[in-house]
Amino acid sequence: MASILVIDDHRLVASGTKSLLQNAGFEAEAIFSADYLKEKIESANYDVFLIDWSFPEVNGLEISKKIIKLQPQAKIIIYTGFDSELAIVLDQLIEEGISGIISKTASVNTLINAVHAVISGYSIFPNTLVKESVYTLRLKKETENLFSEREIEIIECLIDGDTNKEIAAKLYITQRSVEYQLRSIYKKLGIHSREQVADRVKEMRIISPDSYKIHG
Repeated sequence: MASILVIDDHRLVASGTKSLLQNAGFEAEAIFSADYLKEKIESANYDVFLIDWSFPEVNGLEISKKIIKLQPQAKIIIYTGFDSELAIVLDQLIEEGISGIISKTASVNTLINAVHAVISGYSIFPNTLVKESVYTLRLKKETENLFSEREIEIIECLIDGDTNKEIAAKLYITQRSVEYQLRSIYKKLGIHSREQVADRVKEMRIISPDSYKIHG
C-alpha cells in the first residue's frame, strides 16, 4: 500500500485530503507545518509528498528542495489553489524534480488518478498551466533585455515598498539617479506611477512570484 504525506498549513484542508486518500486505499498522514518535515521523513518513508504551495514563510519549491535533499527519489505533487501563478516557475519546478501539480479544486477522482500516475513514474501537469508556461517563457525572452540590471534592482525595491530615498540608500546611488531610472522604467512598462509597477511587472512575468511582497 502506497504511503502519502500531506503537508498543508490549513488543518481542515490537510485533514480532509488525508481522509480522501485513506478512503481511496492509501496510507496517509498529514502535518501542518514544514518545521516537522525533517523529523517526519527521518522516521518514515513515503511514496508521495502532497505539498501545499503557499506557506506563511516558505513556498512549495523550498519545501520540495528540503525533501529531495533528504530523500532524492521522492515523488512530489504541488497541491495548490493558485496553479496559474506557477506558470512562471514551472520550468524550475520540473528541473528540481517535481512530479506534478494539481489544483485544490480538482475532483477527488482527478486527485487519486494523479497520485497513482506519479507513483507509476508519470509526471502530471495541467494542460492550461503548460500552455501558460510556454507563453510566459516566450514573453520573458522578449523582455529579458528590456531592462538594465539597475532597473531590475529598482523594480524589486519598488515591489518591496521602498521610497526613493530608501532605494537610493540601498543601492548606493543618488535620489536624482533613482528618479531618472524610474522615468525610464515607467516608460518601458507603459505606466505612470509606482503603484502600478507590481501588477504590470507580474503581468509581464519579469520577476518571480516570490518577489511580490506588496502591491503598490
